[in-house]
Amino acid sequence: MQSLNDEAIQVENLKIRATLARAVRDTLVQNHLTQIEAAERLGISQPRVSALLKGKAREFRVDALVNMALKLGLNVSLEVDALPKRDVLTPGGILDRMCESAIQQDTVAFMDDVQLFWRKEWDLSQVPDPHEKDALKYALKACFLERMAAVWSEPPKSHPANAPDWCQRVPAVQKEFSVIPEEYREFYEGDLVSPIFSKRNIFAPRDFMFFV
Repeated sequence: MQSLNDEAIQVENLKIRATLARAVRDTLVQNHLTQIEAAERLGISQPRVSALLKGKAREFRVDALVNMALKLGLNVSLEVDALPKRDVLTPGGILDRMCESAIQQDTVAFMDDVQLFWRKEWDLSQVPDPHEKDALKYALKACFLERMAAVWSEPPKSHPANAPDWCQRVPAVQKEFSVIPEEYREFYEGDLVSPIFSKRNIFAPRDFMFFV
């Protein structure tokens, strides 16, 4: 019998939650339900509906999402991929997940992967150039690595680190992107904005990605 490791289980759990959340969210949108109507239909609060519509699958348990899908009359059918080996969780793979979480503004999932980068003790300077075709994801990956290098190097971690050389060649995106909801941007201006992200036309608070 194959032994399950914590990281493999976490990956599959995320996939299942994302699939269920997407199915429920798409059904709500397609049926033009207001948040009030959706809350009544699903038996959850309006803030929870809002989180669901924003793609924050990590905030919901799998059983809760299954229950919501059934209430909407969806035929729940999930296929679990073969469990990945531990070495499948590469820096490139985690950067891909971080991009998806940032775009969906799923802070919990994003910070989990920032901490995973730290725990893995990967040499940031050796992360290969992904040659990402998506301009936004390419810019985000460069910013993430540069920001992690800064966080690693500063107290309390004080572990000198450098971003890969290829990050310097990644250009800014044409259309500005914000890693936080627009309604919170008013709290950050001037010195409170991250220069690492702003140089690539991405808005982020100065302390974004900091963790102890």
